[in-house]
Amino acid sequence: MKNRKPFIKTILLFVFLLFQMIVTTLSCRESNQKSGWVPLSLISIAKEIEDQEKLNQCMGRVPGQICITVVEEHPANIRQINLLQAGIQISTLDVTGFPITDAMCYVYYNIEWGNGTPYRSTKIYLKNTSGEICGIGWEKHSGETKDQLLNLQGTEKQLNTVTEIESNGMTLKFYR
Repeated sequence: MKNRKPFIKTILLFVFLLFQMIVTTLSCRESNQKSGWVPLSLISIAKEIEDQEKLNQCMGRVPGQICITVVEEHPANIRQINLLQAGIQISTLDVTGFPITDAMCYVYYNIEWGNGTPYRSTKIYLKNTSGEICGIGWEKHSGETKDQLLNLQGTEKQLNTVTEIESNGMTLKFYR
């Protein structure tokens, strides 16, 4: 009987460690967003932090950077922007003369939609005054905002040549 106690304790310890390993593995499992699982892996967390830092830089939110409030405006060659939701046009805006705004810490192109849309305004964040697009911000009528990093390619990443941006379930179409 004395020899069986250490054997039982060893088996129980093994089962406990095996259970703990399975739970740890499942909780750190990487999965897609449609599955309902929350990704907890260090790689996912590091990627989210890196994307947030890129978005902050794009929007001019750099810790320790002091910004002066000098605002300069630069011309943009956009004549009209259409806002579509699920492929249905919900707003058309004549933006002739709307400038690119350089607020020293960040550069953006602001679009004010008015009351007939789900959003009051859209800001297209630019890396520089030459118009390289890096992010987009959507502001609801309640004041709530949602900012996103954009990864556009080729001519689609330049404000002066972009034809369409899809973001947040909305589509912006640009006409020159």
